[in-house]
Amino acid sequence: MFKAKHILVLTMLFALVGCKATLTSLMRADPVPLTDFVPHHEKLRRMDDSCPFHYYWADLDALIAANIKHVYIAPVDMSYLQKGNAWDEFAKSVTTAEGDLQDLANFAQKAYYKAFKSQEKAIGVTVVDSPDVPNTLVVESAIVAFAPTKSSVYAAGMVGDFFVPCLGLVTGVISSGSVAVESRARLGKDGPIVAALADTENDPNALVSLSKFTWTTPAKINLKRIAIQTATSCTVDKMEDLDRGYPIEFFSTFSDADLDDM
Repeated sequence: MFKAKHILVLTMLFALVGCKATLTSLMRADPVPLTDFVPHHEKLRRMDDSCPFHYYWADLDALIAANIKHVYIAPVDMSYLQKGNAWDEFAKSVTTAEGDLQDLANFAQKAYYKAFKSQEKAIGVTVVDSPDVPNTLVVESAIVAFAPTKSSVYAAGMVGDFFVPCLGLVTGVISSGSVAVESRARLGKDGPIVAALADTENDPNALVSLSKFTWTTPAKINLKRIAIQTATSCTVDKMEDLDRGYPIEFFSTFSDADLDDM
């Protein structure tokens, strides 16, 4: 019966694969409540499912007038992590929880750094290592919610270094985890905030994954994806032009090894 249910789920997903909009709507996470990390809640625009982000706002006039030439990626803030969600229960049973959470924050900062570095020419800026450089846009982000997949914690102790096949599509159907990020951009180290966005993503879905496995790997995949989309958003004329991408990967080989040299 268990196997039959999995086959049924996969059959339904294959039937839907031709309709990207339908898949995106079905698989997209609901946004978590906004925190005080992001200001101007009343200005944030709720985006539709074609956009990678749930909420977005920018003062384009201020950004243009600032003549931005540099971008600084600040350390990712974990102090806004919302209490009372699934993270609390996992933290009680995983002895490395706090260290893993800080590793997640460090990973996210590196992912944002690399994403903006790859877009330097397209955006017309240089990524710098200090917020004190003149004409610098400071990008600050916070992980505000994190709910690891129950099955990923179980699998970490049972299958060692690799994902079980169809982690997102099969085990994730039973208990999907998620991660929520809020970001803001300010003019200089202490300048006004001129842009903000927020996004919540469910664990990624892959039919076959050869990714190195840890119980934070699904969140890392999403954090890397959000970082790339944030940097890419600076290259489009309007947020609706930013492609969200397909909600399913057929073959995943995610690894954070390409971030280790930073």
